[in-house]
Amino acid sequence: MSEIEVKKDHYLIDGKKYVRVTRILDVIAKPEFYRWYGKHGYKKCKDIMNDRAAFGTRVHKEIFNHLSGEEVWTDNKEMKDTMDIFTSWAGEHNLDPLFLEHHIKNDEYMYAGTSDFIGFCDGKKMLLDWKTSKALYDNFYLQVAAYLYAFEKETGTELDGAGILGIRNGVVLFDKISRDECMKLFDVFKAARRIYKWKYGK
Repeated sequence: MSEIEVKKDHYLIDGKKYVRVTRILDVIAKPEFYRWYGKHGYKKCKDIMNDRAAFGTRVHKEIFNHLSGEEVWTDNKEMKDTMDIFTSWAGEHNLDPLFLEHHIKNDEYMYAGTSDFIGFCDGKKMLLDWKTSKALYDNFYLQVAAYLYAFEKETGTELDGAGILGIRNGVVLFDKISRDECMKLFDVFKAARRIYKWKYGK
């Protein structure tokens, strides 16, 4: 069993530093966020993002509890609505988890992350990621591609593909990506990894 510490920009696994996938992807420009910041101001946007991040963390925890057969705590309307939607969606897609909140690392490119779900979805062996954002952004696709690549290299198990589920304000967004498409996206992630190393030296 590996000894794992999760830090702000990296994972410390058995004494080795692995850069977080989401940190690596921060090197890619996000013009939609820049426009949003410019319109509303840095402080207001930062406060909103912190609130949404806290809610997203809670959603991940309650989804984990639901899929683990544990009690789900919904203490406000948004959380209840979100979990009701997820429960219905999970039933429709016949989710059967093999791994939940699974730490993944890759020694070749020295990165790590945590996959929300690896298991069966619609009868296919998939890696899935949960989001509470208004849209499915490009970086999300690169994130799951990096996770899929690392999981396959680490375990020798080939997956059928990946998927991203977004739930926000009662709207459900779900997109599947084939394994072949993930491999193409991983080439883009590798470029981001090289830029990150060039910029930060790690």
